[in-house]
Amino acid sequence: MEPLVQYTERFSELLAVSCGTLVSTWDAATVRRALQWARYLFHVYRRFASRGRVREALERRLHVRRGPLGLRSFAALESGDVRLALRLLRNRALAPAAARALPGLLFPGPAADNVDDVPQSRLVLLARRGSALHLLFRLGGDAPKGALLRTHAELLYARLQELGGADSTAARKLLDTLWEHGPREHVLSVMAEALLREADPEPAQAADSAGADETQKLLHWLLESTEVLAAFCRHLPAKRLASVAGCHHALSRAYLDLLTAWATRLHYDLQKGAWVPTQLEDMPWEELCLRLQSLCQAQPFLQEEVLVTLRSCKALDGDFEVPGMSIWTDLLLALRHTHFKKRRLLQIFQEGHFLSV
Repeated sequence: MEPLVQYTERFSELLAVSCGTLVSTWDAATVRRALQWARYLFHVYRRFASRGRVREALERRLHVRRGPLGLRSFAALESGDVRLALRLLRNRALAPAAARALPGLLFPGPAADNVDDVPQSRLVLLARRGSALHLLFRLGGDAPKGALLRTHAELLYARLQELGGADSTAARKLLDTLWEHGPREHVLSVMAEALLREADPEPAQAADSAGADETQKLLHWLLESTEVLAAFCRHLPAKRLASVAGCHHALSRAYLDLLTAWATRLHYDLQKGAWVPTQLEDMPWEELCLRLQSLCQAQPFLQEEVLVTLRSCKALDGDFEVPGMSIWTDLLLALRHTHFKKRRLLQIFQEGHFLSV
């Protein structure tokens, strides 16, 4: 075990050195040995990824010694050879002889003995992601918003996957940093895009263990933070949030709980004949209705949850049927009105279509 730990630590140092000027002393043989070392550790990762005790031991050692340019987790060994290759390709300080030999070592062609050991496909994929990010960065405000969000969501997933393993706090620290220092509106949109990447096969019966590990890391972090969850459920567009809630039952339950909590903070103004906020930060009646309507229209199980929740609150509040007495009565009436209006419009369209035929 100890030699393996030392090999991993030394490679982490090598990975950090590959960005600097020390590579000016490297020759072709040095580059070849460095890549072979990286590929050896790639096979180590494949062998021990599912062996908890070995992985945890390596994870702890890397956590203590990791630097900004070296390995940050055991999972990073999976892409260590690709990272080393890209850093050497980009480093202008690499000695001329080593630079000339590098392409042949990375792309030896079909005649190579161990083609599977060469990170060609993974190197191309990482280069494509880099090119996509560069293009989106140059486009700036003109970049298609959907493409930008999908790219950032994929990069977030890749980073969370790299930070996997025994040290689960690393993923939370990354998400905390993004939330504290990033543009929050964009961070929320990227999180929504990431959560939409993997939908629960049966949303109404979904459990926290469903879906990919990265999805669950993000979902758990979101649900554990009251501040982030409130911002997520308040500032994302109603239809977008309903789509995300339809994919993750735990999130839909938390979202509905927040909506009911926000509803209790409204009071009925007799002069205006409407439900109004008591404070500036409260959610307006119109926004509350829109979000509940979007949930009802997103998935049948969400509609059922909304109606059951509102009816239960209405019963506890006195089960009034007269408008203006209970906000739950008025919310149910508003949803019913929207439902009938939608059905009527559909009926008119169908009748008009029938007459035109």
